[in-house]
Amino acid sequence: MTAHAESLRGLRVGVALSSGFFGFFHHAGVLQALAARGILPTRITGNSAGALAGSLYAAGLDPDALAAELLSVRRADFWDPGWPLTRRGFGFLAGDRFAARLARALPVHGFADCRIPISVGAYGLDDGRTRHLGEGALVPAVHASCAVPYMFQPVEVGGRRYWDGGFGEKTPLAPFIKARDVDAVVVSYLPPRDADATGKKKGVLSFLPKPSSLFADVPADERFERDLSAVAILREAGVRVLVLGPEPVPLGPFSLDRGEAAVLAGRDGAGRILDSEDESALGSAWLS
Repeated sequence: MTAHAESLRGLRVGVALSSGFFGFFHHAGVLQALAARGILPTRITGNSAGALAGSLYAAGLDPDALAAELLSVRRADFWDPGWPLTRRGFGFLAGDRFAARLARALPVHGFADCRIPISVGAYGLDDGRTRHLGEGALVPAVHASCAVPYMFQPVEVGGRRYWDGGFGEKTPLAPFIKARDVDAVVVSYLPPRDADATGKKKGVLSFLPKPSSLFADVPADERFERDLSAVAILREAGVRVLVLGPEPVPLGPFSLDRGEAAVLAGRDGAGRILDSEDESALGSAWLS
């Protein structure tokens, strides 16, 4: 048998980075593991945390520089509470500091200038459609993909209001269905922390709706089914799909000190899977 990393050698590999709150640290570690094994993507997609990590990588930062950049982020870099009700919609944080910090971190500011083609998913607040943005300016598109509902105010791109790409779609696989430049897709997958392997909520309070679901949220099980359908379509078209789902380190805006541990967990966990010959090591309880 051949190790999974070795089986990708010579193939045109796309990388899909899922949504996952502050999971961009984890994604940086996964990208380190891929680069260490000579796996360089020909195309990248990202939602939310995946859009942040993926855009910095596609724009020119190598995985180590990407990890260092993310680890330098402090809460003050994006924490700008303001009047929550604006013409764009509701959100606790204005998002201006996030956009400014992102602009400083990106080596280039246009999709066309990226060294690797990338698209980022964003949820259209006015029509409930997820769009994969891949043209024009990087900062507003990535900002929109990372605008966690109700935490950040919606972001306008091209006259449309957007929220976090993970709001309507967990993993941005749809762009690879139309792509003709990939033979395999590697998914860096971050499962929701409050759900089981079927995408359903778990825990003693699981009967309670999430606050977001009272408004426009796409149910977790529907997003899970969308991922499964996209994987099936890709595999039917002859595209190999490998899902890297090592256990992530949970963290958020008040636990950024755990960022380094999250990077290492992503790097080492993905590395073990890539070096394994065991098919059961692939996938995750979520997407196999």
